[in-house]
Amino acid sequence: MKNRIFFIVFCFIIIDAFFVVGFLVIRDSIAFNSLKSEVNYLSTLDITKDRFNTKIKSSGDYASVESAIKEYLDNYALEIRDISEMVTDSNVESMLSYDNYQKDGPYFKKSILYLNDTKSDFNKKIDLLISNLDDEYINNYIYNKTKDEFYVSIYKELMFDTSIRDVLLSTKKLLEETKVKMNNIYDTCLDTLNFLSTYNEEWKLEENEIRFANDELLNYYNSLIKNINS
Repeated sequence: MKNRIFFIVFCFIIIDAFFVVGFLVIRDSIAFNSLKSEVNYLSTLDITKDRFNTKIKSSGDYASVESAIKEYLDNYALEIRDISEMVTDSNVESMLSYDNYQKDGPYFKKSILYLNDTKSDFNKKIDLLISNLDDEYINNYIYNKTKDEFYVSIYKELMFDTSIRDVLLSTKKLLEETKVKMNNIYDTCLDTLNFLSTYNEEWKLEENEIRFANDELLNYYNSLIKNINS
């Protein structure tokens, strides 16, 4: 009798164990699928326009992976917005305008100081953005959330083996192109204003135009301006 009771209890324990294991496996699978689904959604967003700080959809330690991915992408999106504001800076756009020639000419001290400071600030920020797209930086970001190698490997898989990777690579290319373009604008503006400052007695403003003492100076000025569109 005792053996029978023991056997029945043992069977119940085994059945309960199977239920518990089954429940944990199913729960784990659901959390992982939620994570993958959310990452797939994130890859459809535009990192130059959208935010990534949405509600965490997965659970358990998978939530740490999701949190790390979203935090990295959202921080990056905010930093890109900062760069975008510098790219569309109206002060830089107006540097070679007739109005600025009137206000800050003929020596352009304020304009030259602003351009040098803005160029330096822009390059620091965009260089940091580009370096934050390096594999090593992305790899290490997960350790702010978890050091469990199983979940670290999942994070790396989702960041490097999904369309998220394509988004980051295209963003890096865009940033590198933007850096070249903006430095060309800064340098052209600086070269032009320094030229006008150096030859401050050889030009004047008349009838909404800048006029030079001779064609040689005019041609050189035009060649500088042409660089801004090259």
